[in-house]
Amino acid sequence: MDEQNFRLTFEKDQGVLPFYVIYLPNLPISLYRSRLERKVGKEEDLSSPQTFSYVPLASTNKYFPNLQRANFSGQSVFYGSLSPTTNFREISEDITEGEEIYMAKWNISPDANLMLDRVLPPKGTIITDNLRTLFRLDEDKSETFESFFQELGDVMMSTEEGISKYLVSALYANFIYKFKPKILPDGSKIKTFDGILYPSTKVEDGSEWNMALKPECIDQYAALQYVIRGKVAKDLRSVEFSDIGFCKKGKIHWYSPWINHYDIVPTEYFLFDASNQLVQSKNGTLYDKVGKIIPDPLAIFELQKEQWAGNYIRNYQPVLKPDVNIEELSEENLSSITYKGDGILRDVIGWKFVADGKTYDIGKIGFNLQVSSIYKRTNFPKGFNWL
Repeated sequence: MDEQNFRLTFEKDQGVLPFYVIYLPNLPISLYRSRLERKVGKEEDLSSPQTFSYVPLASTNKYFPNLQRANFSGQSVFYGSLSPTTNFREISEDITEGEEIYMAKWNISPDANLMLDRVLPPKGTIITDNLRTLFRLDEDKSETFESFFQELGDVMMSTEEGISKYLVSALYANFIYKFKPKILPDGSKIKTFDGILYPSTKVEDGSEWNMALKPECIDQYAALQYVIRGKVAKDLRSVEFSDIGFCKKGKIHWYSPWINHYDIVPTEYFLFDASNQLVQSKNGTLYDKVGKIIPDPLAIFELQKEQWAGNYIRNYQPVLKPDVNIEELSEENLSSITYKGDGILRDVIGWKFVADGKTYDIGKIGFNLQVSSIYKRTNFPKGFNWL
């Protein structure tokens, strides 16, 4: 069926549907949500937390947002991952190394006392002990219910091709969103659900988790901590960030790195012979083309620093990796950050290196670098800037 006929047929069904309640009282939750820069519209405000939250209700229509795992077309839901490494893999099927990306960290207040429906992972998955404990994944007692939840897990976590794969999972999600509070025979009460907890389909063992939360839960209990902007790393599970924005009083304050040439310092050098083979020995003597000894090869970089450092910042930004734990950063202590860079090379002619009685014809000298930056407030993220 197409989505419209499917919803007309099943959405108002009043049958009995089992669900698995998980209650998280007084438990703070952090969720990560990412967006590819190419999918952020030019009219969107990068200083607004809403840009990195659910689609604004005023922006929805019959077709937007698209049908997804836990929402029908035109329905806005906040999707987030419990781990940033999970979230990078969730945002796009065609994500590639080096793509510009934003990642936001949202904190859910313990006061939310989240009530979630939990989707059991599909059959054959492996759950780590800490997740099994935290989310009470060993409490399925009834074989009948366990079988049902296993089947539901297969449906919710379907990776088949075609948009129709989301119809049943979106239907189930909406049953959960629309659930009305009930008092059970023992007198206990089940309140309305805040959303759904489900395993990531990007990790085969079912050990990483996502949440789909109703917008009203985010509005009432969620706060944006920071947004980082950078490039997707080679592992497709991390970001090499440059810019960082902190949310204060409903606005994102962006900071971009500025680098002076004197803050680029060579830490070690390495040599390649004329055949581009790395010369392993460092216990030797380096000679220039006229046979003069080069006592301090690092000084070669210093002599060319104005030219090389500028080219390095312009051309080698992707290899700069901040030597810092982002969770330790705040707007108040964002004075400077150190980056580790490497791989800048210079061709040389006629140089020789003598070590252990052997002479090498040298074709290149390379340097590993340490780069320090100061962060300056900016109206929008700009990447690295050269002073």
